[in-house]
Amino acid sequence: KLKTVDLLINGAGILDDTQIERTIAVNFTGTVNTTTAIMDFWDKRNGGPGGVIANICSVTGFNSIYQVPVYSASKAAALSFTTSLAKLAHITGVTVYSINPGITKTVLVHKFNSWLNVEPRVAELLLEHPTQTTLQCAQNFVKAIEANQ
Repeated sequence: KLKTVDLLINGAGILDDTQIERTIAVNFTGTVNTTTAIMDFWDKRNGGPGGVIANICSVTGFNSIYQVPVYSASKAAALSFTTSLAKLAHITGVTVYSINPGITKTVLVHKFNSWLNVEPRVAELLLEHPTQTTLQCAQNFVKAIEANQ
């Protein structure tokens, strides 16, 4: 209906360090692949109109959760990729943001597996920290994009 897309939100993610390849594939490779696909249409060097990409990374990209190093590393990789793309905006015409939420109350954090079962209670321990609701996360997401930061 709209005939155009001007915002891509890459938000897929899993949290299960027993599924190493899948975690990397979804959290990092998926972000790279969808970003690469849209760049074919948006890149101003190809006559594209530009656009905005918002990759949902995580605060774990800056400060890992040591009990889930695969998840943390996959989000750090997504953050590094996103940061690099943001610096290419003057070449591609595509603005790129990383959104780095903290612990958000979703099914993702209620029960998950730590790497090599180093901490069977990792989900329970994580939820002892301050959290946000999905609505709060979404509202902050919109504020960040509107602030152009």
